Parts: sequence; C-alpha cells; structure tokens
Amino acid sequence: MARMARRRKSYRRPGPQVWIAGVLLVVAIFSLGDNIPLARRIMLEVAEQVLIATPIGSLLGDRLMGGAGARVIDGDTLQMGKDRVRLHGIDAPESRQTCRRGRRIWACGQEATRALERLIGASQVTCQKRATDRYGRSVSECHAGGQNINVWMVRHGWAVAYRQYGGARYAADEAFAKRRKSGLWAGHFVMPWDWRKGKR
Repeated sequence: MARMARRRKSYRRPGPQVWIAGVLLVVAIFSLGDNIPLARRIMLEVAEQVLIATPIGSLLGDRLMGGAGARVIDGDTLQMGKDRVRLHGIDAPESRQTCRRGRRIWACGQEATRALERLIGASQVTCQKRATDRYGRSVSECHAGGQNINVWMVRHGWAVAYRQYGGARYAADEAFAKRRKSGLWAGHFVMPWDWRKGKR
C-alpha cells in the first residue's frame, strides 16, 4: 500500500432539489391543515420526484454503494465499479509477501486476499469514505454480510492496525488476534509497511 496523504473529509451541500422539496413540504403541511391523508400523499410525491431528479451521490454524500460481489484486489483493497477502495486504518500483507510458520514459508499475502474474498462472497458491500489517498483511491470503512470488513480482517489476523493512518481504533482487535495466534500471528512476519521498504 502506498503512503496515503491525509485529507480532511469534505461534505456536499444539499442540491437545489432538496431545498425546493423542503419548502414545498412546509407549505403543504401548513396549507392543508387537518387534511393529513392529502398532505401525506403530497409529501410522498415530492420525495419521489427528488429521488428521481437528484444524483444518488448527492443524497449519499461520501457513502459509496457497492454491488454484490465487489472485486477483491488484495487483503486491504477492493474494486467497486469504477471506484478503487482502500480499507481505512488497516494494512494487510502484500500479494507477493510471504511469512513463516516454524520452518515453513507460506504465501500470507495471497491467504489474506482469499480470506477477504471468502468474507465478502456475493454479499452487498457498503463503504463509508474517510479520506482520499494520493492515488485517488477512496479510503473507507466497509461492511458486508453484517460484518465490519476492516475490523474482521484485523481481528482474524489477516491485517494489522495501521496506526499511522487512523488504525489505533483497531488496536484491541489486533491484540485479540495476537493472543489467539490467528492468521499472520501464527508465526513470524514482517509488517507490511516494512516489507514494502525492502525488509524481508
């Protein structure tokens, strides 16, 4: 994983359709008085028109909506449509990285990728964007099948808490995996950020 540039989260202002809808709803409520069924019908019709006229990104802000079967690039990166998503605050071994269990060397990077693939499967994936790195990737916290993907990867030992980039929140999950000797912690490994620097 390349080093990420820190960037403050930006928020989009509601589009004109949202403001117009709000004004119309207020007018409808006050003008119709006790005619609640009619007011309710007008409110639903206005809401429907807003949903049709407003781009989904404007309504969701920084929330990325994935589809079933988001493609796994490696243990901490997903491809969701046209968006490349880097999992926030965690670092998984690189695809070519190997680790050691006793005298045996194993492809821990590939195993981390496969663990993420099994977790997601054909589930719907949703991601909350936290930042954008210097390569234009969304740095996000993601969920699939009722699981927080970021937490799951660290808690099962397939990634570590990347404290330099907000990973302190996963420190307890990392400690849990280490105590249980799960995934990477079953043997010896080089931290992914050190491996990328050439430490083997």
